[in-house]
Amino acid sequence: MRYEVIESKVWIGPNDQKVSIYGSVPYTSEADKKLWSIKTIGYTVYDNVRNTVGVGRVPWKTKEEAEDWVKSQK
Repeated sequence: MRYEVIESKVWIGPNDQKVSIYGSVPYTSEADKKLWSIKTIGYTVYDNVRNTVGVGRVPWKTKEEAEDWVKSQK
């Protein structure tokens, strides 16, 4: 199967800043690190063919919604 449903996760920091988990870490020191955490914000898909995450849209709120999208791609 080309797409796999996965949790959509982001770094959450001060003032509810959201940063991708797929780049460099958003903190620059151990003290700063304590201000950041990784949170699940919904569901997205992993493309097994292109080795990418997401399809250019906001994450689905439920796993079932994401699975319905995957089924529609056949």
